[in-house]
Amino acid sequence: MNIHGAFAAIVTPFTADGSAVAEKPLRDLVDRIIGGGADGLIACGGTGEFVALSPEERQQVVAVTVDQAAGRVPVFAQTGGLSTAEALRHTEHAASVGATGVMVTPPYYEALSRTAAEEYFGTVASSTELPVMLYNYPNGTGLAMDTDLIVGLARAHDNIRYVKDSSADVLLLSTLVTEHADEIGTFCGEDILVDTALTIGALGLVTGSFNIMMPVYAQMVRAAREGDDATVARLTRETLPLIVCLASNPYTSAVKAGCELLGHEVGPVRAPLPSISPEGRKELERRIAALDPSYFA
Repeated sequence: MNIHGAFAAIVTPFTADGSAVAEKPLRDLVDRIIGGGADGLIACGGTGEFVALSPEERQQVVAVTVDQAAGRVPVFAQTGGLSTAEALRHTEHAASVGATGVMVTPPYYEALSRTAAEEYFGTVASSTELPVMLYNYPNGTGLAMDTDLIVGLARAHDNIRYVKDSSADVLLLSTLVTEHADEIGTFCGEDILVDTALTIGALGLVTGSFNIMMPVYAQMVRAAREGDDATVARLTRETLPLIVCLASNPYTSAVKAGCELLGHEVGPVRAPLPSISPEGRKELERRIAALDPSYFA
């Protein structure tokens, strides 16, 4: 199965009181995003609120997502955690339910040293035959993975094949894409850098905004593959005000609010994650209304 293009970091739908994962809305979400042109899905990523899920809920979300995708697109499960043991348990579970691969975030309380990071990612990679996507998110984990660490891990472990770079470091993104594409496939994880990533030839994209905007991003990906940079630039200009609005509000809550405004019941975020304000929601609604309805799933 080809791993490239637009991967949606799916939200985790909850019941109205936030007390449980809402399975039917999750299945509907998977179908809607795939129908909108997604090339793949990421379950239990940051936008999926994995830190607010119990171990059992994380496994439920992964199992349901894989089951509902039913082989139509690749599904990567985010399996990192606060300990190596936790990451190993979730990685084993992802393999057992048929996930295509795993995306692994480093522990996010105590920032890892370079040596500890090499050991952590290496242990997880060695435990599975699934392809591994490293998750570089310094703002959330305290670990800023540089080119040497990322490429070194890929060289040391055959199944470390991809990296989601959410560092917002354009130099790092550019270096990985233009100088190391034969060693590791780079997915851009920053909405604001989608245009740059597609133009320079990144393997793919992973963002939460795809929960609501999958069709327009699918257009961008197709245009980039055809060398149509003008269309990528035009669609970027059109959608940028909405992307800025999402980023200017509590991101996951804003994405969920966008889903709700489009008629998709995904429930609230779980405390203590902040909720979008009434003013932010009104601005989000205005930005959505200003765009072509065909851009939304």
